[in-house]
Amino acid sequence: MEKILVRRGNIMPKKTTMSDIAAELGISTVTVSKALSGQKGVSEEMRQKIMEIAEERGYQKSFSSKGQDSFKIGVLIAGKYIGNIDSFYGHMYQIFSAKAGKMGSFTLLEILSDADEKNLVFPKLVGDGNVDAVVIMGALREDYLNMLDEKMETPVFYMDFTDRKHIKDSVISGSYYGAYILTNYLLDKGHTDIGYVGTVLSTPSITDRYLGYSRALMEHGIDIDPKWVLKDRNILNQAIDLEGCIEFPKGKLPTAFVCNCDLTASMFIQYLKNKGYKVPEDISIVGYDDFVYADGSGVGITTYKVDMDEMVRRTLKRIMHCLKGEKYRGGLSIVEGHLIERDSVKALSK
Repeated sequence: MEKILVRRGNIMPKKTTMSDIAAELGISTVTVSKALSGQKGVSEEMRQKIMEIAEERGYQKSFSSKGQDSFKIGVLIAGKYIGNIDSFYGHMYQIFSAKAGKMGSFTLLEILSDADEKNLVFPKLVGDGNVDAVVIMGALREDYLNMLDEKMETPVFYMDFTDRKHIKDSVISGSYYGAYILTNYLLDKGHTDIGYVGTVLSTPSITDRYLGYSRALMEHGIDIDPKWVLKDRNILNQAIDLEGCIEFPKGKLPTAFVCNCDLTASMFIQYLKNKGYKVPEDISIVGYDDFVYADGSGVGITTYKVDMDEMVRRTLKRIMHCLKGEKYRGGLSIVEGHLIERDSVKALSK
């Protein structure tokens, strides 16, 4: 008969987490966190129950990656940004989910359709009470954000946008300075007639990038020609639609354009080719994001790289501090990127 050896000794008991306490009481981990950290939003009766169980189980806050509490983090992304998972925000979500997993937490993704936003449909993942925190990637409609503020008790964090009416912890890329660098790059290459492609005021990032472009031209004493500021979508920030929105200038054209993102840059390159213009021989193009590396014909897009890894890291760090009831510095955090040169810009002789 095979012998089964049992090693006896000091067996460390399983460490109690906030998730364990929440499961025992049938409440959210956020409620437990608020009670243990003395925050508002928890009844005195529930706070007392949580404190008693925490004391009985020997709960201790975890400040290291080992034995860390596990949290459920919901992520909301508008369907207009996704199209398919191989998109900027699809890629950002993949990085976010992987990093959250390494920290012992996991994510749930909900894609909001245009109808969901328009009809103010409350997110299902939040309504089911399944998440401890919510991250919104990419700007949503103002009235939808208003609805979330009124109805949602779960902590909310913004990624890649901020909003003056909704004060949240936000992590964004350096849109203003990035577009400023891109425009100066074109100026250094001899371009003085420079246009912009992006619907100003449709999103905070598009507007910030337009302002960075404007500053660079102003510093060089160059006036902006309104005919050279082209729309790539409607003002409600629906899907990019160059054919439906762009008003292509007649007469003299710029020698270069700053595009608000790489996807717009790629589509604009194709749009120009359909009109008989070559990139970069006739018109130079720069993008933003470093997500679409080349257009359909293989023209590499010079761009400003967004540091997604750092944006995700900062957001997750804030979420963990918040859910554990730890003090941290919140507000707006700007993550800088860097210029990447490819094939879409031609140097002009000065």
